[in-house]
Amino acid sequence: MALASIVKRERVEVYLVGGAIRDLALGSGRQDYDFVLHGRDIPFVHKLTRELRGHLFPMGRDEKGRVYRILAGNDILDFNAMDGSTIEEDLERRDFTINAMAYSLHEGRFHLYPGSDEDLHNKLIRMVSADGFDRDPLRMIRGVRYLGLLEGFRLDQKTKGVIRRKAPLIRNISVERIRTEMDRIFLSPRPPLAMEELVALGLLWEMFPELRSPEDRKRTALRRKDAFSHYLRFLECLSRWNGWEGGLPVPAEERLILSYVGLFTDMGKILVRAGKGPVSQAFRSRLTDEIMTRVKFSNRFRQLLKKLMDHHANLVELSRSTVDPKTLKHFVHRVGPPVRLLIAFSLLEERARQTDGSSPPGQNLAELCHRIKELYTGEDIISPPPLVTGRDVMRLGYEPGPVVGHILQYIREKQIRGELGDRQQALAFLRETFGKEVDPQDSR
Repeated sequence: MALASIVKRERVEVYLVGGAIRDLALGSGRQDYDFVLHGRDIPFVHKLTRELRGHLFPMGRDEKGRVYRILAGNDILDFNAMDGSTIEEDLERRDFTINAMAYSLHEGRFHLYPGSDEDLHNKLIRMVSADGFDRDPLRMIRGVRYLGLLEGFRLDQKTKGVIRRKAPLIRNISVERIRTEMDRIFLSPRPPLAMEELVALGLLWEMFPELRSPEDRKRTALRRKDAFSHYLRFLECLSRWNGWEGGLPVPAEERLILSYVGLFTDMGKILVRAGKGPVSQAFRSRLTDEIMTRVKFSNRFRQLLKKLMDHHANLVELSRSTVDPKTLKHFVHRVGPPVRLLIAFSLLEERARQTDGSSPPGQNLAELCHRIKELYTGEDIISPPPLVTGRDVMRLGYEPGPVVGHILQYIREKQIRGELGDRQQALAFLRETFGKEVDPQDSR
C-alpha cells in the first residue's frame, strides 16, 4: 500500500482505526478509511496529499475536532488528531469495543482494546465505558443504528442499562446530528430493528419530546413499544418494497421520505394509545410541523411531508366510496407530482395493516391506487434529474471513480432536502466546496 510506505519513510505514527477495521474483518468492502495521528503530525497530511496527488478538505470548525479529508483516486481518507497521547488512550475513549481497534501503518501490527476481537466475533455491541456517552450522547443512537447496519449483532445488556439511564442526555445534542443518525437508520438494511430498540431504550421519546407528557414518564417501555408496533411493521414492509409492478421504484431518497411520513403519521396513533384521547388530522398536522421545524427540516421537505400526510387521509376517505373518473382526475391534479409517493405510502400502509391483522382502511384502496397510476403521466419531480453530473465534477480535476460518486451523492442529498434549488446554485456549491485545494499555510 502506497500510504504505508510513505508513513514508514516519513517516520510518522499513523493508525487505521474504527469502522474500517471492523468492516474489513467482517468481509464488508469499503473505500473510506479513518486514520489517527498525533496532533503535532498534522502537517504530514498536507505532504501526503501532494504525494498521493489528491485533494484536501479540512472539515469541522474548531481545530481540536477537525477532520482532514483526502480524496485520492478511488479512496476517501479521513485523518484526525489522536484522542490522547498514545493509541491505547485513544482506543479507551472510543464508543464501542467493535470500533476500538487500530492497525499501525508504521509498525505493521494491530492494537486492540481488551475484548474487542471477541465482541466482534460474537457480534456484540458493547460500550467501552459509560463515560463515553457523557462525552458524546450521540453514541447511544449510533450504537442502536449498528443493529440496522450490522447483520446479526445485538446490544450488550449492561450497555442497554446505561443507555436507559443516560437517555435524557440526548437533549444536549444538536438536532442536526440527531437527524443525520435518523437518516442513516432509515437507510440501513434493517431499520425496524434499530427503531424498535430506540423505543425500548427510551431514546425516541427524548429525540421527539412532543410525544411525551409528565404522566407518560410513568408508563412502561413495553406499552410505548406496543403503541409503536404498526410503524415497525410499516418499516418492515418498506424495507422489502421493490416497487409497485415495476412502475413505482423506491430509491434511497424516496425511502427516506416515506420513512418520515410513516413516522409522523403514526404519531397520532401513539398519542391516542398513550391515553391522550382522539387526535384530529389538524392537530397531527400542527404537531408534525412543530417537530419538523424544531428538527430543522428544509421548508421544501416539510411541505412535501405534510402534503403526503394530508392527501393520504383524503385518499383513504375516497377509497370508502365509489369514485367517478372526474373526481379522481381532480384529486390527482390537486396532489400534483407527489402522487407517486402518495400511492407508494398508501399501499405500504395497507400492507402493514394487513400484516398486523387489522382491517385495511378501505377495500378499494389498492384498486384506487392502480387507477391513479394509470392517470398520472406527468414528469417525475419527486426524484428530479441531478443538478450536476460527473462531468461537472471531473472538470475540477477529479478522475472517474468512487470519489466522484461521493461528491455527487453529497450534492444530491442537499438537492433532495431543498438546500440547492437549481443547477446554478449546485454548480456554485460544487466549486466552493470541492473546487480548490487548501494551502497548508491556511490550515495551521
